[in-house]
Amino acid sequence: MLQWIKKNSTTILTVLVCSAFAFYMYACQATTRSLMTPTKQVNRQELQLELDQIIGLAQLRMVDLDQQEQFRSIILENALILVQGNPLNPVGLLTAFAGIYGVVQGSRNITKVVKTNVNKRKTNNG
Repeated sequence: MLQWIKKNSTTILTVLVCSAFAFYMYACQATTRSLMTPTKQVNRQELQLELDQIIGLAQLRMVDLDQQEQFRSIILENALILVQGNPLNPVGLLTAFAGIYGVVQGSRNITKVVKTNVNKRKTNNG
């Protein structure tokens, strides 16, 4: 037995090194610190999910800012019309309210679409 081990020592060593290398490559994934919780280690797929979540959240907040700016500009335009001395026009007020309603509904639809896209990305990547 001892002679067989001495005779085949290079083969045995090669098999052991290759087995250890294969185990290392299969079992040990590359990890890095998480974007959300830096104390947690994540792999590439988990990091991509976190990045998609952050991008989706940023898009939702941009939609919210756009909605606020549109609402502010509508109010400012109507205030300028009233300040210019034009008489109060009920049809104009109804049009302004309809415009405000349209902006709000449009922003809700955009928000729903962005949330849906974020959820689709999460399910496709996970």
